[in-house]
Amino acid sequence: MPSPSPKAPITNPAARADLALVLDVLQAVAARPERWEQVIDALGDPGAAPVAVAPPPKPDPPGLGVVMVSASGGVCAWNLAGEAVFQQRLRAISAGGATYFSPVNHEALDQARRRLDAGSGDQVIVKFTAAADETPCFAYVMRLEALPDTLRSGVVACADAAPRLAVVFPAVDANDRLWANLRRSFGLTAAETRLAARLKDGLSLKEAASALGVSVNTVRNQLRAVFDKVGLARQSDLVKALTELSGLAGALGEAPAEPPITATEGGAVAAAPPLQFFELGDRRLAWRQYGDPAGRPALVVHQGLGCSVLPRGSDSLARDLGLRLICPERPGAGRSDPHPDFSFEAVGADMAALVRSLGARDLRVVGFMAGAPFALCAAAQLGGDVSRVMLASARPSGQMTETEADRAHRMVLFRRRLLRNSWLADLMFALLRRQLSPRQVERFVRTAASAPSDAAYLADHPGVVGYICEYIVESLAVTSRGIADEVKCAARNPTLDLSGLTAPVSVWHGADDPMASAEGIVAWMGGRVTETRVFPDVGHFMPLRQWPEILGWLAD
Repeated sequence: MPSPSPKAPITNPAARADLALVLDVLQAVAARPERWEQVIDALGDPGAAPVAVAPPPKPDPPGLGVVMVSASGGVCAWNLAGEAVFQQRLRAISAGGATYFSPVNHEALDQARRRLDAGSGDQVIVKFTAAADETPCFAYVMRLEALPDTLRSGVVACADAAPRLAVVFPAVDANDRLWANLRRSFGLTAAETRLAARLKDGLSLKEAASALGVSVNTVRNQLRAVFDKVGLARQSDLVKALTELSGLAGALGEAPAEPPITATEGGAVAAAPPLQFFELGDRRLAWRQYGDPAGRPALVVHQGLGCSVLPRGSDSLARDLGLRLICPERPGAGRSDPHPDFSFEAVGADMAALVRSLGARDLRVVGFMAGAPFALCAAAQLGGDVSRVMLASARPSGQMTETEADRAHRMVLFRRRLLRNSWLADLMFALLRRQLSPRQVERFVRTAASAPSDAAYLADHPGVVGYICEYIVESLAVTSRGIADEVKCAARNPTLDLSGLTAPVSVWHGADDPMASAEGIVAWMGGRVTETRVFPDVGHFMPLRQWPEILGWLAD
């Protein structure tokens, strides 16, 4: 069948008006299919008398969600739509009677707060990170005085604090009026903006290429550039985000000229507070402090291949929560010097000495994974200065009996056999450090995600893999002695001296964790556990998944 000949351009004004009317009708019908009946009645029989048709109803105003934030970073008011987005999509946490954004989103909010305080307009676009199985969530953060009166109705106070900022979440199905402002905010070129507009209208890449008169390869390159600038990875997410943002145009006016703020887990090392060093005779203990220097103190003890770098956003959220997070790096890990006589008690003594030098009292302690024995020893040496201890995804201090189920998990099998052959630890980790690369670390991290829930978590949160890679690389930045000494120490199957431990101990554990079970940890603690919390459908990465709740536990 021959291809149709190209149509001549329509120059008749009346014909062009008719075409515009048809397009408007098709667009209206696409939005509300029930209007087909009205369209059919209006067309009718060409020879019949015209039928009077009532004008279509005006579209309902967009159901914008509004969340108001106090000067201390807590959420103090919201409307129903704002509560739904905030609680269900952005993973709110509660502490001290207030509700907060999760750490990574709190840091993005804090950046917006600082930008507005610096006099950079009345509003800032922020891309928040949503919970699992949700696409990213775009919003405006704006000065309270810039919030239109129409959006203040329906806002109900949920705390006593006075609001300072408003966060406005857009409706999904709204008319597009913001392309020029999107170009300015995200730095899109004119060609990238035209492509984004056509993708938003439902065209495929091939259809968009044809409409724009360029090759599909050119469109693909432009799409990759749009993804990089907007901070997304899927075409469906881009279409949704552009639709949401464009829907705010009528309600909020022009978008800010500065680039948007993006919540991300990446870049945690660069964003971390500066390293400090505590002198221990001929050795130094490296440590970082997050949050409020005058806040409630909490000792954070990292895992085996770990360091003092906390997830992105922890600093600003800890500050608003009134927390002072003290994060030492164990001897031989990160930037701390190795210990000549490494043991759980010796490392605990180093940490206790650091805490005492800071004058910390009423201390909370949390130990992650293989850091649990060190956290317990530090808490025992600090005695009555510790008010509570949490063991998060803890690993016992010695060897454990291998079961048939363990053989299905490569990381579990590897750890248990390494403990039985601990004389290999120095050589193995030295070689690992010499050959370390981001690709190798990522393979290691994904291998550790042996439970389906862990694999799903990493797939839903790609930024987390980058954070873990940075964390491990920083752990091995100077030497591999720390992790090798830990393995040899654990292999000796020591009994911890916890005679000075007086604080209640809480066990938080993922139900799918292949490395240990909550029951096993409770049995290992020998009756010292006062609270056990098991998270269903959560595995090895529980401390990262529940990090917001852990901060809330430390603050309460």
